[in-house]
Amino acid sequence: MSTAPKLITPKNGEHVSTTQQEGVFEVVFVNSLMQTANIRLVDGSGHVVPNVPWTALKKL
Repeated sequence: MSTAPKLITPKNGEHVSTTQQEGVFEVVFVNSLMQTANIRLVDGSGHVVPNVPWTALKKL
């Protein structure tokens, strides 16, 4: 049994949290080739955070 974290494949519109910042984010773009996602806060404040690695995301 592996103890490695389970890699999620995010989908556009999905709500996630990240290890890099606090808050609830929405996925706005997924780059499957680079395994990154662009996310923004659900409340609409702030800018889009680009190129967040899938390993840093947790599905809510």
